[in-house]
Amino acid sequence: MYKHTQKGALLVKLSVTLVVAAVPAGLIGGEPFLFYPLAMTGLAVYYCFRDLTVEVDKSVRLEFGIGWLKKEFQLSDIRSVTAVRNPFWYGLGIHYIFRLGWVYNIDGLDAVELSFANGKRVRIGTDEPQALKAEIEKRLSAIGSAGA
Repeated sequence: MYKHTQKGALLVKLSVTLVVAAVPAGLIGGEPFLFYPLAMTGLAVYYCFRDLTVEVDKSVRLEFGIGWLKKEFQLSDIRSVTAVRNPFWYGLGIHYIFRLGWVYNIDGLDAVELSFANGKRVRIGTDEPQALKAEIEKRLSAIGSAGA
């Protein structure tokens, strides 16, 4: 089984900065109800996007942060896997890009693109794209040889 966790350095720094700036601003400014929601947003971003764990065995599973955000893709639905490099404007987090599909990215530009039988595509950000690609391909060929 493949399991790898990538840290989301940029999102962690941004969320910590937001909390560190918002709490004193609320205390000093005397208007905590204006700044504390910003601090809570920073904490939520931190706990949801501090890291991304990718596991591959009978499926490809993604888990962000403490596990509130999860996604799973069945190997039997995957038709191809490609190591790719995202342009910077594809961004971080979880979002849909028109004509591409869903992007799940925590840090950096490297990713693995999964193409599915229904024509949809998904990109999973990773700091070890070749290892992830190789593991998925190994599992796909095992499924193919078992079905033959």
